[in-house]
Amino acid sequence: MVRFSTLANSFTWRQNGIHPKLKISHIPNYFNVTELWDASIFQRLKEPKPIEQVHAQIVISGLSQDTRLCNRLMNSYASCRLITQTHKIFSVIEHKNLVSWTILINGFAKNGLFLEAIELFGKMVNCGLMPNAITVSSILPAIGKLRLNLIGKSLHCYWVKQEYQCNVFVQSALVHMYSKLGYPIAARYVFDSMPERNVVSWNAIIFAYSNNGMVEEAIWLFNLMRRSLLMDTFTIMSLVSATFGVGDLQIVTQIHGLVVKSGHDNNQRVETGLIEKYIGVNFVDDAYCIFCEMPVKDVVAWTLMLTGFVNSGNWSMVVEHFNQMMGTDEVELDSVALIGILSGCSSSGALQQGRMVHALVIKNGFEGDTFLGSSIIDMYANCAELGDARRFFEGMATKDAACWNALIAGNGMLGYGNDAIDLFLKMKDLGLDPNDSTLVSVLSACSHSGLVDQGLYIFDNMVARWNLYPNQKHYACVVDLLGRAGRLNDAYSVITSMHLQPGVDVYGALLGACKAHGNIELGVEVSQRLFELKPHDAGYYILLSNIYALSGNLEGVKSTRLLFKSKTLEKDPGMSSIEINGAVYTFMANEKDHPLYLEISRFLKDLIFRIQEEGYVPDFKSVYQDVAEDLKKDILYHHSEKLAIAFGLMRTKPGTIIRVTKNLRACNDCHSSCKYISKVFGRTLVIKDKNRFHVFHGGNCSCGDYW
Repeated sequence: MVRFSTLANSFTWRQNGIHPKLKISHIPNYFNVTELWDASIFQRLKEPKPIEQVHAQIVISGLSQDTRLCNRLMNSYASCRLITQTHKIFSVIEHKNLVSWTILINGFAKNGLFLEAIELFGKMVNCGLMPNAITVSSILPAIGKLRLNLIGKSLHCYWVKQEYQCNVFVQSALVHMYSKLGYPIAARYVFDSMPERNVVSWNAIIFAYSNNGMVEEAIWLFNLMRRSLLMDTFTIMSLVSATFGVGDLQIVTQIHGLVVKSGHDNNQRVETGLIEKYIGVNFVDDAYCIFCEMPVKDVVAWTLMLTGFVNSGNWSMVVEHFNQMMGTDEVELDSVALIGILSGCSSSGALQQGRMVHALVIKNGFEGDTFLGSSIIDMYANCAELGDARRFFEGMATKDAACWNALIAGNGMLGYGNDAIDLFLKMKDLGLDPNDSTLVSVLSACSHSGLVDQGLYIFDNMVARWNLYPNQKHYACVVDLLGRAGRLNDAYSVITSMHLQPGVDVYGALLGACKAHGNIELGVEVSQRLFELKPHDAGYYILLSNIYALSGNLEGVKSTRLLFKSKTLEKDPGMSSIEINGAVYTFMANEKDHPLYLEISRFLKDLIFRIQEEGYVPDFKSVYQDVAEDLKKDILYHHSEKLAIAFGLMRTKPGTIIRVTKNLRACNDCHSSCKYISKVFGRTLVIKDKNRFHVFHGGNCSCGDYW
């Protein structure tokens, strides 16, 4: 293997004339014979079989050492992406010239064999052959892809010293290389110095800015380009890439309109890019419209849509889309697609679907993939099947940090804090260093289990024992740990002593603790910080309003709700989903127009009556509106998880575990009612709320009423 630093130095010596060139031996002259092999013959070879026939004729004719013919043959093989055959011909050419080396370098680079291209380039330079324009433009993409700064700059310096430095192909490749290296200013300098520019040059500079997050500059250059040149697919893709992470629907729709207007709306890559953009700004329905109109859908498009449905919490569409995907013969599942599907099963609590995907992983031969392995562990843990998660984990031949993190987090969510700590310590004993996510998982486990001293010890020793510096998530876990335990002053002290500027997660953890322990004064102060950091997040306004309501401060409730309305914010409705026979059903709080509501309502009335006989009393403090008692009861009885549980009890056999996933934290009333339901109906209820699991059995909860 060529050492890249040596290659850069070696190349610099040769461009300065320090190293003598190697003399090439005389090439046998077959001129009269090769006239029969006109170059146009090779240009017409587009398929492997005709190329092989010409190759055979060359060998039979005794011309296999004619460098010019071999170069043309190599080029034909390389154009058909037959790089192995190209390499074989190159290796037997006795008198290789610059063209021979350049063809193979270009072939390697275009087939994604960037390291091989770099190593071959180094060997060529060491042989005394210096690159020409074609060689340079062929190797620059590989240099950019591998981020070899020193070699890239050396090659640029060499090129500047040549008399033929104004070459549109080389300069375009230099622009693209600098964009890959993360130097958009250097890319712009090369671009501005070009006397001639084509669509490739413009695409390269637009990509340079979009690839480095400079959206406004990319769009400005695009508009400038349109004045003189027609855009192509690469231009559109660069423009789409430029807006990733912007989160502005208006920009997305404008680009979509431009795509349609320019006639690129039937291009699969462009359509896939637009789907990703719409999903990025949470307009999944718009993405789905594009998806449905695509004549050809590859696994990337299918997986993107699945991710969109998962992110939007549309669990019924997650399952429906997954089933359609499985029924499509053209879709060949890869590890990325399977990870996306497992993520959907994990988020929705769809255990049956998750088991099916696990079987697909085995069927497709991905059992040894550690990335998939961590996703399988996460899926089982998020469906409260910790036993299956452990068994899979223990059966893995190779485990990386992500696998350990998934199991640690699963134990934490189910309240097994001591087990999570044991796993964490065992991981270190086996010589596997924890990462930032590992510490987040174990600190969160301590928080959910009330293991304050253990959590503080781990946090205080992050740097000394594990060489990890706390980030925002670690601080949020510690604030949550102290806040749940009622140590609000200590939690506030942690925030004031942070070496980082406290973020939304940190203040959000403290605000939740203020609500749980009724600290209005501190809650108001923390809320103001959150309103400054994230003024359009409705959840923090609602949380402050609830803090006021719990203390009976109606003026505070009124003023907070007026502020909420003045900002035209919308509250996320409570939603719960349940999987039955492979289908996911979703219920919203107080959703009385649900098609199954009448059936559920009758059963729900009987359910409430039966648990009241056992001792259940509605907790009116869980209703923050100032309304009559009867209306408070109606609101409580129609919380989304109660609707989902009632439906599950109706549609499943006695003894079946009821699994419900909800998007908000469990309220006190639902937590209390679930304990009674598990006792009266003799069922185990597994409720996954926004933060953790609650496993109800025989009138008790796994959280020990600490959540």
